[in-house]
Amino acid sequence: MLDKNYIPKLPFPDFKWKWASLQCTESLNDPVILLGVLFRMRKLEVQGLKYSSPEFAHELEDLSNNVKDSINVNLAGRTGERNLIRNSGQYWRAVGLLEGRDRTGLIRLTDFGRRVAERDITQTEFAAITIQTFQLPNIKIQSMEECQQWHDNGLVLYPLRLLLSIEKELNARDEGFLIPEELIKIIIPLSSNPGTLLEDYINFILWFRSGEITLVGWPDCCTRDNDMRIAREYLLFLSNYGYLLKQEGKTHMNERYVYNSILDVEITNMLAENTSNQPLIQVVKQIRAKEITSEIERKRVEENTRAKRPNQAKFRKEVLQACKRCVITNVTMPEVLEAAHIKPFKYHGEDTVENGFAMRMDIHLLFDSGHLRISDNGIIELSTRARMDYGASIPPRIVLPAFTNKEFLKWRWDNYNGL
Repeated sequence: MLDKNYIPKLPFPDFKWKWASLQCTESLNDPVILLGVLFRMRKLEVQGLKYSSPEFAHELEDLSNNVKDSINVNLAGRTGERNLIRNSGQYWRAVGLLEGRDRTGLIRLTDFGRRVAERDITQTEFAAITIQTFQLPNIKIQSMEECQQWHDNGLVLYPLRLLLSIEKELNARDEGFLIPEELIKIIIPLSSNPGTLLEDYINFILWFRSGEITLVGWPDCCTRDNDMRIAREYLLFLSNYGYLLKQEGKTHMNERYVYNSILDVEITNMLAENTSNQPLIQVVKQIRAKEITSEIERKRVEENTRAKRPNQAKFRKEVLQACKRCVITNVTMPEVLEAAHIKPFKYHGEDTVENGFAMRMDIHLLFDSGHLRISDNGIIELSTRARMDYGASIPPRIVLPAFTNKEFLKWRWDNYNGL
C-alpha cells in the first residue's frame, strides 16, 4: 500500500479520464437525451439519412420541445452541417451505440445500438453493460496515439467499475459518497499508477477528508477548461442510472454522489463478474443469466413507488378511484394495484389522474422498467424477455381510459425507456 507521502507521477503529460466531447454538454448524458436521440436516429437510419438532414433536425427539435420543461439542453440549435453528432457524437460512440466516424455523414448505429434503440435491451441493462465494459483507453473516441500511450505504460482502467468499488468500500466505512473534487484531485491521479490498490484510493480520500494530507505537489489532470466537467460525467452517469444519488452542492465540484445502498447486493454481484474484452452482446447474456438487472429494476421501481412526495398518497387514491382496475389485466383487487405515472415525476410528470394508470404490481414493474410500452392509441409493445413470459396474457391493444392524456403517452413512447 502507498503511504501518506506518496505523490503520483503522471506516465505522460496529457493523462486524463476522457468521457465524451471536448465541447462538454452534461445534459446529453441524461438517459432521455442520450437514448431519446438514439431512438430517433434508428428511425432515420433505416431510411439511409444523414445527420445533416432536415429530418434529423426535425427529430432533434421535437425532442428538444419534449424535454424543455425538465432538461436544460438546446438540441434544436445543433442541426445542419454543424450538427449534434458532428460536435458531440462521442457521447454515443464512447458507449458503443454509434459506429466510428466516416466521411459519408450517414446515420450508422452499431448492432448493440440498434438493440437498445429497438428496446430489446432495456435502459437498466444498457447502464449495467456500460459500467461493466467502459474502458480507458477508449478506442471508440481516442486516437491510436493516445491509446498507445496508455498501453505503453501498462494502463487499462474500467473507471465506472472502479468508482462503484470505491463508493461501495466508502459506504462500508460510513463514508459512502464522493464529490467531483475528490475524483479530479485524488482518484484520477492515483489511477495513473497501474499498481494502485482499492485500499489506496480509500486511504487517500479519507486522509484528505480528515485534513491529514493537503495534495500539495500532486499533478493536475484537468488542465483544460472542460476537463473537470468531462471528469464529472462519470459520476453523472452513475447517478443518472440510479447507482449513486446526487445531492446538490454550492458548486458542481462539491456536490455529493451518494452510494445507493439499496442496490448493494446487485452492485456486489456486478463487480464480481469478469467481462473484460467480451463483446457487448455476450455481456448482455451474462448479466441476464445472473438476473442482476432484473433485481435492479425491481428494487428501483419499489423505491420510486415508496418515494415520499407531497402528493403521492393523493395521486394513488385518485388514480385508483378513477380507474378501478388494472389498465392491462383488468384486475380489481386494490391490494395488488398501484398508481403508475405515464410521464415520470422526474421529468416533471404531473401527480394527476390524466397522468396515471392503475396497474397490477408486476405490470407496473414492467411498465416502469421499459419492458411494457403503451402507445397513444393503446397499442401494447413488449420487450423480448417480457414477451416470453407474458405474451399470452397481455392484449396487443387496450382501450385507454377517457381521461388519459395522450400527449403524456406519446412523450413516454418517443422519449423514455424505463429506469
